[in-house]
Amino acid sequence: MPAAQRDELARAGALRCRYLAPGGVAYEVEVSGGGDSLKIALQREGAAPRAGGRRGAASETSRKVSRRRPEREARRERAEPAPRDSLEPRPPRALESLLAAALERGASDIMLSSGTYPRARVGGDFLPIGSHDHSDELISAFVEEALTDELRARFEREGSVDMPMTVTVKHSPRRMRANLFRQFRGLALALRPIREIVPKLRELGLPENLGELTDYPNGLVLLCGPTGSGKSTTLAALIRRINYGRPRHVITIEDPIEYIHNPRKQSLIHQREVGVHVSSFAAGLRAALRESPDIILLGEMRDHDTIAAALTAAETGHLVLSTLHSANAAMAIDRIIDVFPAHQQRQVRIQLAAVLRATVTQVLLPASGGQRLPAIEKMIVTPAIAAKIREERVHQLASDIQTGKADGMVTLEQSLAALVRAGKVKPAVARLAARNPRALEELLRI
Repeated sequence: MPAAQRDELARAGALRCRYLAPGGVAYEVEVSGGGDSLKIALQREGAAPRAGGRRGAASETSRKVSRRRPEREARRERAEPAPRDSLEPRPPRALESLLAAALERGASDIMLSSGTYPRARVGGDFLPIGSHDHSDELISAFVEEALTDELRARFEREGSVDMPMTVTVKHSPRRMRANLFRQFRGLALALRPIREIVPKLRELGLPENLGELTDYPNGLVLLCGPTGSGKSTTLAALIRRINYGRPRHVITIEDPIEYIHNPRKQSLIHQREVGVHVSSFAAGLRAALRESPDIILLGEMRDHDTIAAALTAAETGHLVLSTLHSANAAMAIDRIIDVFPAHQQRQVRIQLAAVLRATVTQVLLPASGGQRLPAIEKMIVTPAIAAKIREERVHQLASDIQTGKADGMVTLEQSLAALVRAGKVKPAVARLAARNPRALEELLRI
C-alpha cells in the first residue's frame, strides 16, 4: 500500500481502492480497522453483489494483517542501501537459462512480460519460449543490477527506460539492449542481444559499396527504416569501416551504447551515452562541435532540437551519420521538415538540400535457417534530387532513384529481386515487402 493510502487509512479508519492482481484480474478493495490488525474485503471488479447484506459481503475474503510488516518495510526504507557489488540479488538463474535457449534458437528479440509467458522473435515471428508466467518481482530482480539511480528515476518519471545489460548466459557474459516499461499487467522487458564483435557490412548481408557513404568529407547521411530493422547495427558496421581504414576522430552519441569499438585501430573513437555522459542527443551534438570531430554518429534524430543541431553540424564541415524512423527517402525528408514551424520550413528545405548526401532505407526479411536479411533502398543526393528537395517535389524522388543506377542508387524492389534470384529470400516474402509489387515482378522476369 503506498504511503499516501496508509496515511488516509490512519486518518479515516477505512479506505476503498482498486487492486490489480497478477494475471490482470482487478478487485475492488475495502480496508478497515485499526490497532494491531486490519480487515481487508475483496470483490472481483464487475461482479454483481449478492442480494442481501452489504456490497460484496457474500464474496468477500477477510484476513488479519499484521501492522508490524509495514513498520519493518519502513525501517528497511530508512536503512542505508547495501553496497551494489555485494548484497544485491543476482539475476534469477531460471531467466538466464531461458535466455540461453532463446539465443540458441537465433532469437533477435526476447520479451519478458508480467502475467504471461516469455516470447522471442525468431525469423520475424514472436514465439513462446517458456510455459510459466512471469511476475513483476522476477523482472525487477532481473534488471536490478542494471538500473542505476538515474535510470530508476527516469523509469519512475516516464514509465519506460532504455539501458544496456550484461547477462550471464552459459557462464559467459552477453551484452543486451534492454527497454523496461510498464503495461496493464505490470512490468515488461524487451531484450535485444548485441553481437560481441562489431560486424562487417558483408556479415550483415549488405553490399560493400555501402561503406562509401562514409567517404564524404561532410554532410548528413541517414539510415532509415522501421523499429527493429537493423539501422543501429548498420551504423556500427560503417563506423567499424572507418576505424579500420582511416585516422579520423569519431564521436558517437547513443542511447544506449550497443557496440564497443576497438580503441587501438586507426581512428580515435569517443562513445557517449545519453543519460550517462550527456543529458540529451541535442546537448551531446552541441558539445561535439567543440571537440574537434571529423565524424559524428547520432543514434537517432528524435526531435526539433536534435535535428536542428544535426543540420548545423553537417553544415559546419562535419560528416553526421544518424537514423530516422521512416519508410523511404521522401518520408524521411518530409519528417525532418515537418518538425519545424511553418515559417522556418522554407529555410530548412534549402539547408537540407545543401547538406543531405544520401539516405539508406532498410528492411529485414525472414530467410532460411531462421535468419533475417536486409533489403535496402539507397538514394544518393544528386543536383537534380537537391533541386526537388528545395522545390517541395520530394514525391518525385522515387523515379529519380529508379533511374539513378549510374549514380549508385538502388530501389527497394531491385534489392528484393537480387535476394530472390540468389535464393536467399522466398518470392512471397519479397512481394509482401515491396512498395511496388508490379515493378518487382518485372524485375524477376528479366
